[in-house]
Amino acid sequence: MISETQHFSRWCRDIVLWSGTGEPIAFLHGTGFGADGKSSFVRQLNELLTQVGGLAMDLTTQLIRHVLDSRIEIIPKEAIERAKLSILDTLASAIGGSDDQIAHFARRLGVLSGGKAECTVWVSGEKLPACLAVLVNATTARAIDFDDTYELCINGCHASAYNVPPALALAERDPSITGGELLVALATAMDLHMRLARSVTTHSLKTGRDNMVAVWGTTAVSTKLLRLDEEKTRNAFGIAYAHAAGEVQMYEEGAHTVSLQQGLRARSGLESALSAMVGFNGPREPFFGKYGFYRAFEPEYDLDLLMGKLGDDFVNTEISFKAWPACRAMHPGIDGLRQLRDKYGFRGEDIVSLELGVNRLVADSYVVQPRDQKWNPKDPVVARFSLPYVISVAAQHGRVAISDFSPEALEDPGVRRIMAATKIEVDPEINSTHGLHQNSPTAVTVKLRGGAEHFIRIDKPFGHPDNPASLADGMRKLKACAETSMLPFSDPQLELIGEFVEGLEKRPTLAPLFELLVGGK
Repeated sequence: MISETQHFSRWCRDIVLWSGTGEPIAFLHGTGFGADGKSSFVRQLNELLTQVGGLAMDLTTQLIRHVLDSRIEIIPKEAIERAKLSILDTLASAIGGSDDQIAHFARRLGVLSGGKAECTVWVSGEKLPACLAVLVNATTARAIDFDDTYELCINGCHASAYNVPPALALAERDPSITGGELLVALATAMDLHMRLARSVTTHSLKTGRDNMVAVWGTTAVSTKLLRLDEEKTRNAFGIAYAHAAGEVQMYEEGAHTVSLQQGLRARSGLESALSAMVGFNGPREPFFGKYGFYRAFEPEYDLDLLMGKLGDDFVNTEISFKAWPACRAMHPGIDGLRQLRDKYGFRGEDIVSLELGVNRLVADSYVVQPRDQKWNPKDPVVARFSLPYVISVAAQHGRVAISDFSPEALEDPGVRRIMAATKIEVDPEINSTHGLHQNSPTAVTVKLRGGAEHFIRIDKPFGHPDNPASLADGMRKLKACAETSMLPFSDPQLELIGEFVEGLEKRPTLAPLFELLVGGK
């Protein structure tokens, strides 16, 4: 049925030509239709479109019931295990970013309003209303761009750090929520979020719209944990449409909203669910209605990527782990340089020049352009999205650390020397085979003093779904992030966090976790 619907919509688009005023001007040119024939055809077409509308309503119902009906017995074990890593990764990223300027701004914003002491602000320990705590925690989790991301589609998304904060806030607000219940809600919401993201087939760099679908992931995890019925869940999804937003200009300018928008959409999802819970309704067709999301914002979409194997394949297993605190587009180059350094034993001072080959999408994107900004970053946010800076850090030090984005580190003379000798160009082969990938494979060529030259190409760096991380890798990341925390975390405290998450499906409540998430004890 889904395939027939998609084929029909494409057929309609192919046979009807529309004027600028929206009136049909030609139907099946050359068939000999007269005026009456055209009118009859229009009526038939409208009737068929109405039928398609009915099918579209069924699709929305399927998405809602996917959220309502998911349970731990039917979700693949690997999806549950990946949800655990998403939790650990989000907590690690928030702890590691807690002393960043953006995190400090987020906490100040949270305490401006105050209110009912429902949920913990991670690391610092303030208690805020659930929606405000979600705003602060989700923003902090993205502050240093260390959280995992979905890269197997034209437009990626940071699904974990959107969905984990509202999930944990609701579990703190309601201690009857079990660990198994939370894992089900998280795996299902991330699956929906990532399906919506991959269904959009026009790149955000062309439209300027970025990850507008995120609010439905955070709404899904919230409705699931609030245990809303089908009618209230549908209303929550409709209300969420009023919150749908996302733009690319923030990346272009290196603005703080790269992180803040994550907190805003996380809060919006919880607010949408709470609004429905108290009685508000919303449009019943937020996705496929006459003015629904796809028609209004993303008319070029792939229905099969949204609906295919829904309930059988949980695509949260396809999210990529980040080993380094920078945009995922940098990671193939970082891995390549590390491998070359390990194999040939050279150091940063031995490098004469560095060349990277990527696809045109990356070469023309905000990680390379504008050149004067990316080859001379003055701000931590700009530096995290500067491929020449990050790759020069990896070349100089053999790794990329949270501390490499401090104001002092941005002036490192060794890094600056390599950056000045770095070229980034379009690799024709990569561009022909991976032209639509926003996280392009990367070809790395290093020239050394003495004339030696070394080359490597990395397609799937560590953390890619085909080169995956484990929960043990997440634990190592948690400990590394704790080194830059605003408040200290002891090793036993970190071990307890890891053990709690590892056995989460057995926990009757999450109440003991939240005290562990406060530093300085």
